[in-house]
Amino acid sequence: MTRRTPDQLRVLMTQMLQASGTPSDLAAFVGASLVDANLTGHDSHGVIRILAYLAQVRSGALDPVARAEVVNESGATILIDGRWGWGQPAMHLATTEAIRLAREFGLGLATVERCYHIGRVAPYVEQVAAAKMVGIAMANAGAAVAPFGARSRVMGTNPFAWSVPRADGHEPVTLDVATAFIAEGKLRVARAKGLPAPPGAVVNADGLPSDDPNDFYNGGALMAFGAHKGSGMSLFAQLMGRGLAGQTPEQLAGHGGGNGPVIIAIDPERLRPLTDFLGAVEDQVDAVHAAMPAEGISEVLLPGEPEIAERARRERDGIEVADPIWESLVAEAAVWGVVVG
Repeated sequence: MTRRTPDQLRVLMTQMLQASGTPSDLAAFVGASLVDANLTGHDSHGVIRILAYLAQVRSGALDPVARAEVVNESGATILIDGRWGWGQPAMHLATTEAIRLAREFGLGLATVERCYHIGRVAPYVEQVAAAKMVGIAMANAGAAVAPFGARSRVMGTNPFAWSVPRADGHEPVTLDVATAFIAEGKLRVARAKGLPAPPGAVVNADGLPSDDPNDFYNGGALMAFGAHKGSGMSLFAQLMGRGLAGQTPEQLAGHGGGNGPVIIAIDPERLRPLTDFLGAVEDQVDAVHAAMPAEGISEVLLPGEPEIAERARRERDGIEVADPIWESLVAEAAVWGVVVG
């Protein structure tokens, strides 16, 4: 394992992105988002992603200088054109606009067309929660997941996330999950580390269960979590991303790693006093924390609390990157003329 500080990785990501032609402000934003995913323990959406990102720049499928812009606003809805530039700044703009609309209408919905990979989804819904609103987001992605009862790729790993604000001084309650059994990025990390896929996560090209991550990349498929339940959630995200963001499978295939994101901001103060809402949230949080732990569990945690603890640890101790991944990063940096210290 190679260990680096968050700042060292932010500098490296920013330098590599700038070398690819990305303006400095966008490079810093995207680079920080990748390292932020590592900090929360989600290495699948961390610095490993820059390898695929820069491959798309080289292919011409991703325009490193493009900036997202508002192309249509109607009532409480807004459409952003990502222009096949960096997805994180485009989704940040969508989130900011959804919050603005929610302040005006009580609810705001934004979607992004021609959008490249937006990274980990939690930061966007947490941005909504920081405004004392409820955030809900989802996205479709390139075909990787077999619907329930099938064995061929139809749907994406299709993330689904939400965040609810808490009283001042507390981090929001946040859930961010892939609707696949395992995110494709986590499978990529497992393959790099020489680890098996979790049982039930992958089927090979013949539709047979497999624990070999390579079987997915050799024509197999991921499975949805929770059988028909996860498959149904994945389909909903697929329908929203395809129908509202206009991201068809053909478009996503032509821009490997693209997403069709939708984000919703809800202002709870339109329905009841904010203090009442936050009080209800704290009462429920206390009930969860007070629940009797199951055998072998030391503490009952809320969604998002493992990430908060992991962030504190990695901020203190640094971020470990598997040697094969680090070697690939160093080699890719050299391609762009970036020297890794």
